[in-house]
Amino acid sequence: MPGSLSRAQRFDAAAEQAAARLLRLNRELDGVDVVVEDVPRVGPRATEVPLGRVLRQTAKPQLVLHRRAIESRGADSDAQVALLRDVLAELAGDLLGREPAALDPAYPRES
Repeated sequence: MPGSLSRAQRFDAAAEQAAARLLRLNRELDGVDVVVEDVPRVGPRATEVPLGRVLRQTAKPQLVLHRRAIESRGADSDAQVALLRDVLAELAGDLLGREPAALDPAYPRES
């Protein structure tokens, strides 16, 4: 089907929607970029795979989402979207030094 989206394209679209919502709710995030990476960079002794990370030492702060790590934890597309939104709220909270629930009133989501 030429009109269908790949899994990565669907994830990117969901990430874009979730980021736009979070940025609308929190003007202090203006100028922050949301970036999707396929897999996280982890050291050889890592015991956990992170779902995302915050990059502060860039021209603009970045909230980085790790697509495959999030996809592997979401049972279905609704659960993945809920997890994606929660991860964004947690990353933004880390960046701003605030609780995720203060940035997203729907945090945490149940799915």
